[in-house]
Parts: sequence; structure tokens; C-alpha cells
Amino acid sequence: MAMSVCAHRGSPSVLPENTIGSFQRAVDEGADEIELDLRLSADGRLVVMHDATVDRTTDGTGAVAELTFEQLRTLDAGGGARIPSFEEVLDGVGARLQVEIKAPEAAGPLAALLRDRPDDLTRISPCCFDPDVVADLVRLFPAAPVGLIASGGSAEALDRAVELGVSRVLFGWSGTDRALVEKAQDRGLEFSIWLVNTPEQLRDAQALGVDGFTTDHTAVIAAELARSGEAS
Repeated sequence: MAMSVCAHRGSPSVLPENTIGSFQRAVDEGADEIELDLRLSADGRLVVMHDATVDRTTDGTGAVAELTFEQLRTLDAGGGARIPSFEEVLDGVGARLQVEIKAPEAAGPLAALLRDRPDDLTRISPCCFDPDVVADLVRLFPAAPVGLIASGGSAEALDRAVELGVSRVLFGWSGTDRALVEKAQDRGLEFSIWLVNTPEQLRDAQALGVDGFTTDHTAVIAAELARSGEAS
């Protein structure tokens, strides 16, 4: 089975991360799934932003949670791009979405939004590093492929994922080996690894037998996959 290519915050090596244009570019480059980060504005809107503050990725300053959606929209996220709401992503990007919950308080509003958009719910994979948040996601999204993210792979993290009832694990390279991947798959879990940014890392991921991976360089890695005959 072909490995799934997930674009990390869109196509950040080409266009500003976590923007509509970057997501669309990644789809055009061959991404099967888009990874994005979700937070809440001060007035309760679901917004796509990795950091807790806007300082690194925009021309503004301040905490996302302390700025209204209108204030966030005045900021330049790079090249004139704006911080998107999650609704805009749903409307403008047709790929599967790996939705990383950065602010725990975003989980409930996400579930409420998707109750009114059942067709979109079928292409959402809510994920988080925090096991407590993951437990909430499993409860809120019983039919969705919820994922546990970890910086590295371990038997303990895998056991916790099984206890939580997730459908997938998304582990970093440290501690991840083929035995761990096979153990996860034997327990019915999809195994994704991050990040795969070079042809060498792609070959290592293929040797591990993972189901998919996240990359900052979709075009390069998708082309390499096509050459190896494993494109999805």
C-alpha cells in the first residue's frame, strides 16, 4: 500500500505556513493530507496558527487568545496572506485535514462546527500531543481517526495510544524502529512519522514500513515517491 503524504502546515518552503495558499499549493504538489494547527481567538473563532503568539509568522505581536478574529485578520501572515479561519480552510481546501489541537479549548468548538458540516467531518483527523486532550477528542469524534502525536516513538507511547482508543499514532524519529511500527500496525493503528524532508529520510521511512509521513517539502518528496513507484 502506498504511503500517505501529509504536508506540514502546507508548503512552508514555498509559501507562508498555515495559509490557504500554502495549503492549496501543497495539494497541487501531491499531498494527500494537510497538517494544520488550531487555536481560538479572543472572541471564540477557530483560527489556524501554530504558535501561541502571532510574533513569528505575522507582522503583528501578541497572543492569539488575546486578539479578536477581526484583529487577527488585519495582520500580514506573509506576502499579503491572512490568518485563515478553520471554516475558510474547509471551504477552500479539498484534501484530508490533520487538525492538530494547539489550544485545548478549541476541541469543543471544533466538534460543534463539524456537527453542522457532517460531510467535512469525514475528512478530519483531530490530533494532539497532550493525552488528556486526545481523550477528549476520542469522545468528541467517535467516528474520526483521532491521533496521538509524540516527539519520538516508544513502547510506552504506543501503549498509551491504545489505552486512549486512537486510530493513529504520529511519532518522531527518535526511538522509532521497524519493530515498533509493526507492533502498532498489529494493534490496528496507522503509523505516521515526522518529518520526512529528504530522499534519504524517505528511504528510511520506507524501510520502517510506516503508513505515512509528514513533510515540509511535498513536491520533492512526492516526486521521489513517484520515482520509487510508491506514489498514492
